[in-house]
Amino acid sequence: MPVRLTEKSRVVVELPMMMFLRLADGDGKMTAREMERFDELLTSRSWCHSSLLQRSLANTEAEKAELWKQYTAGELRAGIDQVAASLDTILGSLAPEERPDVEHDLVQFSREILKAARAGAGLFHGDSEAKATFDTLLDLIKRPSARAAVQVKAKSAVETKPAALNLCSLLVGDLSAEMFCRPGKLPVRCVQVIDETHDVKTFRLVADPPKLFRYYPGQFVTLEVPIDSNIVRRSYTISATPSRPHAISVTVKRVDQGQISNWLHDNLRAGSTLFLDGPHGTFTCIPDDAGPYLFISGGSGITPVMAMSRWLCDTTPEADIQFLHFARSPDDLIFAHELQLMERNLPGFHCQFVCSQVGEGSGWTGPTGRISPELLTKLVPDLKSRSVYLCGPLPFMDAARGMLEQLGFDMTRFHQEVFGGVPRRDSSAAEAQASKLAKIIFSASKIEIDCKGSDYILDLALDRGLPVAYSCRAGQCGTCKVTLLEGSVEQDCTNALTPDDEKEGHILACQARPIGRVVVDL
Repeated sequence: MPVRLTEKSRVVVELPMMMFLRLADGDGKMTAREMERFDELLTSRSWCHSSLLQRSLANTEAEKAELWKQYTAGELRAGIDQVAASLDTILGSLAPEERPDVEHDLVQFSREILKAARAGAGLFHGDSEAKATFDTLLDLIKRPSARAAVQVKAKSAVETKPAALNLCSLLVGDLSAEMFCRPGKLPVRCVQVIDETHDVKTFRLVADPPKLFRYYPGQFVTLEVPIDSNIVRRSYTISATPSRPHAISVTVKRVDQGQISNWLHDNLRAGSTLFLDGPHGTFTCIPDDAGPYLFISGGSGITPVMAMSRWLCDTTPEADIQFLHFARSPDDLIFAHELQLMERNLPGFHCQFVCSQVGEGSGWTGPTGRISPELLTKLVPDLKSRSVYLCGPLPFMDAARGMLEQLGFDMTRFHQEVFGGVPRRDSSAAEAQASKLAKIIFSASKIEIDCKGSDYILDLALDRGLPVAYSCRAGQCGTCKVTLLEGSVEQDCTNALTPDDEKEGHILACQARPIGRVVVDL
């Protein structure tokens, strides 16, 4: 006789989360609209016919944060066989008179998530994967034989499954495209955490299942972190080198009030799993620049030029590189020992560290002070003959750029990364449109806003509480990419958009200002 389930039974509490994940994240492209609709279905349960499901959804809502954590850690799985098994357990335990209401509610729940998935895909794009998943779920809900067939197939696959893929397997056999990560969203597992300084950690990540990474040194990825039942995104430069493709790393400084940096420092451990999206960015020294190079970095802005240095040292050991790093104190120097090792092993590599605060008794014998034209020319007398790559906090980069211009440097050989989350916009261009009236319509949210031509779409969305994803706010990471359905916009920067993005009507919400009436899929 089947066990009688209650609203507190684990299988009943977990099933809505599993079905949502199957529909929304099966393609690795969960949208803010899908998450918002899921929250609405959990909160407003009047749509339920079944009293059991209505009560259990309250428990799902209460445990949502923990369920998210289990999902990102790989403990809660949403494979179709797991969903089929849960459906079989629940529906098989019900009395015949109870089953129709539960089946109706599960179909309705799935249909509402499908609608959100289609809305998130945009007016001209259907979410075909979500529709296929919905059809499969509908079949599993209605037909016990379909559930049994899925479970038999899954059991057979487990019994015949070959040994789990490990990193060593990528070293043998024929090279193929399947061995490499594709650009986009990817599950990864942390394999090591390295303390670089008192407030900086490096997290080494491998694809799960293992694949090789391909990217340009200097590019970045966007991490997705579950915090307080929400997915929060933040972009970090890959500090590893693509010449060692089995793992990547991000090096993160703990920032006061930094939501994600603090979460990573406090929670991410070897064995933890999460998702990343990428690679993104155009800040790189390859393939068109043969040097000689001058890498200038400030603070944790060292990461992209460290990635470039590692690449060049692995692939072009004769490269002529001057590496100039500015830090607050000797205790804040990141990668110092590795850089000194590079200098010992490679005749063309020279690194110099400058500290702005040196206490008595520190033993520091290197240069002190802040960046200045005099210091630059003293430390790198031939800087005008080099290609300059600069990264650090925005005030540091603005100062360094101005000094190079003052010294008469050829700025066609100057390259700069945006580091940090400070908006980088063309204020003069925005002000010129301040007197022009505009209207923005967020189609998925059914919100219309009368605004000015100087207003940015991201700011307007955030002011209205819309769950729009963003990270750098400088037009570099692409996290705030949305689809323009009607009208035209002006964008201060489009670095994060590919030609395909532009063909498909994507814009960067953090950089886009409306021209007249516009409709955005948000």
